[in-house]
Amino acid sequence: MTTSAEHLLAGPWGLPGNLDAELARALEQEDYGTALALLRDALPPESSPRLLVLLAFARFQDAREVMVTELMPACQEALALLHRAAEAGLPMDAIAPLREEVERVLAEETVRELNAERMTPERAEAVPLEELLEAASRLRATHPERAAELFLLAARRDDPERAPIHRADAGIALHQAGRTAEARPLLEAALAQDWRKPALWQDSLHVDWAGTLLLEQAHAARDAKAFDTVWAQALAQGRQLHRPFPANWLNQERLLTLLMARGDGPRAVHVATRIEASRHYLPRALAAQVAEARTLARRQSGPQA
Repeated sequence: MTTSAEHLLAGPWGLPGNLDAELARALEQEDYGTALALLRDALPPESSPRLLVLLAFARFQDAREVMVTELMPACQEALALLHRAAEAGLPMDAIAPLREEVERVLAEETVRELNAERMTPERAEAVPLEELLEAASRLRATHPERAAELFLLAARRDDPERAPIHRADAGIALHQAGRTAEARPLLEAALAQDWRKPALWQDSLHVDWAGTLLLEQAHAARDAKAFDTVWAQALAQGRQLHRPFPANWLNQERLLTLLMARGDGPRAVHVATRIEASRHYLPRALAAQVAEARTLARRQSGPQA
């Protein structure tokens, strides 16, 4: 980022209330997920060109550093925002460094996506394991069944100590493909796995995904006993890993919606508390859900003595 671009993105931004201070804190700490949520919440329909550039920057950086599976759509969205800013009169040289960086990353991502598209189970037998895993990860969103095949192949090829990671990924992909009966035993094994082992610790967030998806399956099957069992197991694993369940932002939001639909106030409040503990800023819609969960729990607890 050049000096002129940094000046372009610098505050104050004229956001309502204390949001300028919140945004400044998020950017200073390179917490781009919070900056992105805040900007999407606060920006008016007709935003200033400078704020459009800032939104593009936050979207791009968040995907680049955290939500890496979102990098291609993030680049595309960022370029569209920069185009809008230029159309609104912002000098092209002011946004050129950011635009060029986004275009460079988008070109690289496009090549990687095309390579992943060409990856078949037959071809995967001969490529390096790292290339196989990258293709499987990229295919999970668009071709989850093929991704599951590749992850299971990786489980056979990798060190046996790391095989549980790939089997868990295969279970997630099969769930995304709607093949929940095949996904279930893989997800159950992931939830029961001891992720404290050195070979697995870095990927222990798979517990979060396994617990969430198994809860969705139990809810869909109207199996209250299975739901209770999975919930207790996920909580226990979270405590064991010192990462209270649910930890992942996406899973927190999925579970809050699910528990509200079930009318389960106490568990909804548990998830609401996890959401509040893990974020510096709650978008308005999510804050409303959190408040609704607390209202539901109070109503279900009945009159106090």
